[in-house]
Amino acid sequence: MRRLVFAVLLLAAAAPLAAQPEVPDGKWWKRPRIAEEIGLTDDQSKQIEGIFVRNRPRLIDLKAELEKKQFDLQQAMEEGRDRRAIEEKIDAVENARKDLQKARALMVLDMKAVLKPRQWDRLREIVRENRERRRRLLEDGRGPAANGRRPNRKSQPR
Repeated sequence: MRRLVFAVLLLAAAAPLAAQPEVPDGKWWKRPRIAEEIGLTDDQSKQIEGIFVRNRPRLIDLKAELEKKQFDLQQAMEEGRDRRAIEEKIDAVENARKDLQKARALMVLDMKAVLKPRQWDRLREIVRENRERRRRLLEDGRGPAANGRRPNRKSQPR
């Protein structure tokens, strides 16, 4: 039963990754290398920071709600066999995930509106380059997973 719980939660956690808007994690607009590479102006950076600050409290609340729903589902799967109750909890998790993903996507859309098309394209290109670099490191056995460690990532709404 524990394996089933783990498998369901793992699948539920991995599903939205493919739907993520392609922007770097965290406050990418404050990273000098990225800002320089895409030609970000100070005014654009301030606008994007404002968008982030306005959206952050809601993203925090939505992420907390998702985590609560995931915990409820885990408990239900470990404790009971009431299929209908578990299905309702699965639906609750997916609805909470949908709300979080929608809020994040709309925030990214607002950020995208601040950028010129060439800046947006370059930002997405940087994300793809970084993803490819990490993939090569992992394949070569030099990435964080090579020595049994997981990458150290800050827990931020995406």
